[in-house]
Amino acid sequence: MDVWNEPAVVFEKSMMFTKSRFCKIYKVTSEKPSGNLPHSHDYMQIWYISRGCCEHWVEGVRHRLTRGDIFIIPPKLEHQVLEMEDAEIISCEFSFDHFFPPQENTYRQLRETALSLSFVWVFLKDADDVQSQFSLRPETGERINALMNAMLEEYQNGELYYEEFLRVQIVELLLLLAREHSQSTRSHTAIDTYEQYKPMVEDAIRYIGAHYNEPLKLEDVCRVSMLSKTYFCYLFKLLTQQTLVEYIMNLRIQKAAELLKDPAKSITWVGYEVGFNDSTSFSRTFKKIVGVSPRTYRAIKNEEN
Repeated sequence: MDVWNEPAVVFEKSMMFTKSRFCKIYKVTSEKPSGNLPHSHDYMQIWYISRGCCEHWVEGVRHRLTRGDIFIIPPKLEHQVLEMEDAEIISCEFSFDHFFPPQENTYRQLRETALSLSFVWVFLKDADDVQSQFSLRPETGERINALMNAMLEEYQNGELYYEEFLRVQIVELLLLLAREHSQSTRSHTAIDTYEQYKPMVEDAIRYIGAHYNEPLKLEDVCRVSMLSKTYFCYLFKLLTQQTLVEYIMNLRIQKAAELLKDPAKSITWVGYEVGFNDSTSFSRTFKKIVGVSPRTYRAIKNEEN
């Protein structure tokens, strides 16, 4: 299987969200950059430049951000701060699925809008009519500036019900950005393009579901979606919040967990059946994802029955 280049560092919300269960709000200054190496998160990040300017590297492209700009970094996207010039940034990091679980219909439209926003600001970065960073109108900028500072204060103080306040404020932030984007002359182009490419990735996902236990290559999946590797990998991560390799491995282990419930099927057979070439690799991957070995998992399920 082809492996898409993984970032050097991956920040996980389970390690980063130590104060709040679903978010982290903090200030980044010139003396305290967000990181010196390319990295990604398993959560969404919104940067608001409140002072100065900085240079941000995202998926191989440099972006110049100045006061009043706002930038969305979706999960699994590799990026890095390259330079900061007397900059002050308020960062809002939050678990996307906490607000918008895929199976929930509540705020479904906002979920799709948030995805399309991050899609247009990064995926369409080379288009002439679309910018990756978002320069806000003055009236919207003032409102978002006040909101971001209020979120920072709420998070730092941590008073009673602060998480409930933050939950409402983050939704308000996304609604403001969605409204601002909808009034932009670029919005219709962005939405049309997003809607054009989304079904292509969904076709690839269905193909993976039918062939997950076979030696899948990135080229094969891209051929099904009729997208280039770069576009497919970015949009796939945006829609699934997983890399292609992660998605296939998780799907294989999910199918293996179902098969292990049948005591008549050997563990070795199950591993081969879901696409692993040897039992050692299967057991190691299963334990990494599920937390226990296939043998222990089977014993637990037998006891439950």
